[in-house]
Amino acid sequence: MEISSKSVKKKLSFEQWMKIAGIAVSLLVFAGIFTMPTPVQMTVQAKSSLAVFGMVFVLWVTQAVPTYASALVAIVMLVFTGGWTQKEALAVLGQDVIWLMLAAFIITSGMEKSGFAKRMALFIVAKFGTTARRALIALGVVNLLLAFVVPSTTARAAMLLPICLMILQVYQAEPGKSNFGKQLMIQEIHFNNISTSGILTATAGQIMAVSYILDMAEVDVTWGQWFMASMPIAVLTLIASFIIGELLFKSEVKLPPVTEGKSASESLKAQLKELGPITSTEIKALCIFAVTVFLWATDGYHLDLFGFQISLVMVAIFASALFFLPYIGVLNWKETKIPWDLMVFSAGAYAVGLSLDASGAASFLLNTVFDKFNLEALSPFALFMIVMFVASFSHLVFTSKTVRVVILLPAIILIANKLGVNPVLLALPASFTICDSITLPPHCKPNLIFYSTGYFSVKDQFIYGMLVLAAKWLIFGLAYFTWFRVIGLV
Repeated sequence: MEISSKSVKKKLSFEQWMKIAGIAVSLLVFAGIFTMPTPVQMTVQAKSSLAVFGMVFVLWVTQAVPTYASALVAIVMLVFTGGWTQKEALAVLGQDVIWLMLAAFIITSGMEKSGFAKRMALFIVAKFGTTARRALIALGVVNLLLAFVVPSTTARAAMLLPICLMILQVYQAEPGKSNFGKQLMIQEIHFNNISTSGILTATAGQIMAVSYILDMAEVDVTWGQWFMASMPIAVLTLIASFIIGELLFKSEVKLPPVTEGKSASESLKAQLKELGPITSTEIKALCIFAVTVFLWATDGYHLDLFGFQISLVMVAIFASALFFLPYIGVLNWKETKIPWDLMVFSAGAYAVGLSLDASGAASFLLNTVFDKFNLEALSPFALFMIVMFVASFSHLVFTSKTVRVVILLPAIILIANKLGVNPVLLALPASFTICDSITLPPHCKPNLIFYSTGYFSVKDQFIYGMLVLAAKWLIFGLAYFTWFRVIGLV
């Protein structure tokens, strides 16, 4: 007990030190960037956006102040420093990602209240997840399989959110404290994004990347060629993600709570049996959810089916409305569980990210990185590794996959042509990094959706994500000498 008391005391003092240091360092970072001479190719607006981003980035990682407070500070500082206009900064609350998050939590609340989410979670755990490790693997496999039929990382995140939350309830994992909860939620982000990289049609950004390769390098990359080249990288990275998660967040639970005298499997089956036959309320929730999944999965066929296109966000809002309608739905407004503090954080974080894109700060940073290397003097392998590193970690300053494609792919192809290197060797693997946005909540919509549950902190996601992407970068290096040679890419 004495040793335990000392360790807790040490941990508390370290956290307090982090908070104090975080505030001081964030102010120094802001002052350093904001007062530096404006580079020739950079605007004053871009410098201001970068200064605000640097400040709040430190606050997020150190958790020096509550995230919702730092988000509000970020919005105010963007306007005060000229990094973005008041109209643009406040308009972030009207962004589709904010509405999508709102709708996702309404859908989750409806699924949870109906009892169907619990039934589905217990079924999955009873069949495939009788231990915490198996539950993680089962959800990862489900996420990977969904990538083949649901062409949206955001849709898959919204679909799996209620199931993940109910599985964590089965294991009695407490938000913010449970290592199992941290690992499951962040791992779902990783499996969602990284599995997408193995399937060309799983996100629009990858299709755009292939179009650039065709137009600028005159090489037509097929679905099968993309799959053959990228899926082994994706699978190895997912395995690395699972191992790193096990090391970082050693689960405090191995088995779900069991009934006395019964095994875990028997206890789960007993809980499932106690729910009884499916109720009319559950059937309503299931029907609404099925319609939602159908509309998300058939995203590319709406024009043929209905004569008009229904966006991902509109599908989610439509489903939310159905959950509230009399006779059809199962919810009223007071029963919805929406984490407004985290919604505010999402708005502020997204505003900072968008201002980096809009001001040109992100493009300036990318060009600066490439200019720092004497690319002509590098070996083909060194050039490949540098391009892969920049392509993957450039998501730290770009919040949009589309923007990354538009800026990265043409630059990489032009560099390859200038140096006499096969442009596909650099451009195609770089395209496999488009969905590497797994390190900070505002970098993609699935991050924000899962972060809003409160199960992990910004620091948790940042450390986990950076380690996984470092592993993926090394896997790229290994593939250069092995798999890429087998398929003829090198």
